[in-house]
Amino acid sequence: MTGTFLTIAYAIAAGSIGFALAIALTKPGQRVDRLGFFCLLLIVLLDHILGQLLIVSEAYQLAPHLVGFDLAIKTLLGPAVYFYTRSLISPDRSHLGGLDWLALLAPVLVVLASLPFASLSAAEKLALVDPATRNPDHFRIALFTCTAALVIFLAFTAFYLVFALRLQARHRRAMMQQFANVERRSLDWLRTLLYVFAAAWLFFAIKQLLWLSGISIPVFNIGLAFTEAVAIAALAYLGLHQPDLPFEASPENKTRDRRPILSEERLARTAGKLVRALNTDRLYADSNLSLRVLSDVTGVTKNHISETLSQHLGMNFFDFVNSHRAAEARRLLTETDLSILEIGLEVGFNSRSTFNAAFNKHVGMPPSQYRAGAKDEKPAPTLSE
Repeated sequence: MTGTFLTIAYAIAAGSIGFALAIALTKPGQRVDRLGFFCLLLIVLLDHILGQLLIVSEAYQLAPHLVGFDLAIKTLLGPAVYFYTRSLISPDRSHLGGLDWLALLAPVLVVLASLPFASLSAAEKLALVDPATRNPDHFRIALFTCTAALVIFLAFTAFYLVFALRLQARHRRAMMQQFANVERRSLDWLRTLLYVFAAAWLFFAIKQLLWLSGISIPVFNIGLAFTEAVAIAALAYLGLHQPDLPFEASPENKTRDRRPILSEERLARTAGKLVRALNTDRLYADSNLSLRVLSDVTGVTKNHISETLSQHLGMNFFDFVNSHRAAEARRLLTETDLSILEIGLEVGFNSRSTFNAAFNKHVGMPPSQYRAGAKDEKPAPTLSE
């Protein structure tokens, strides 16, 4: 029964990957590098899934020499994730070069470690399944191969996943420097999936170690298989529907510890001008508000706006706009009967979840809790200069 559930889970995952590949390769208007790295990631995942499917479905009995075929390619999962992430956040086409080719070191090491196992005959490999028929020397070779491949896989995957997460975090900070809403731009879905895959692959390593010790936990194995299947389906769907990201020249003065170019008096005047533009013209209500738009409206350069926000107000563009949205939302929560979603949309947010997160950050509690306690408090004033 366990084998049936595992086979179903991995078959679903394989089907999701195959469908995503077919859609990706026929979808027009895609940037070549993003398409290439997305397909590379899907193919490496497919290799991993087919390797598991070969074992859980017991198809290895028909083709013993295919056992372990996935081990070398599987080590490219981490690099594939990193290259795909880099292509998504890069305004220019991303190419492999320089240190990127070091990613091939992992599969080379696994191939070298697998040579003794690969030299075994089909009959000798099948004999390893049953403790009563296995050759102790051959079993030690199999253990060495699996252990070495697992260690290499974990090391390289962890290394590249960390760098992929750092790329996404840096990209998110850049988007928050320029846009008031970053949901479709920050690639938070990718960060979430990276954490899911990191956990799944760690548990996969634990499962392999247990298997090498002769221990198998059916519930654990089934849960892991379906988790991977769901994560792969989510990656396929979200990757196919990820729109091209907007890229604008980043402001130069964006660090708080950099010495201000503008005088304190100039910074204060610029801050007042920015606040007036948000409040008088209700620019905060524009869900597409960006640093460029605010620069066009106020006549202040993007660099000067960025410096004013970081050096004088101590925040980025994203938090600056959302603090004003939260202030207006406080008034609406107190003085109107609009629903929380309606208020969030009214002040410029794109969804209730982003409204809740921003309101909680700037007010210290969720909108629903604030409204519940507002009857006993005076209406909060809006932000002023």
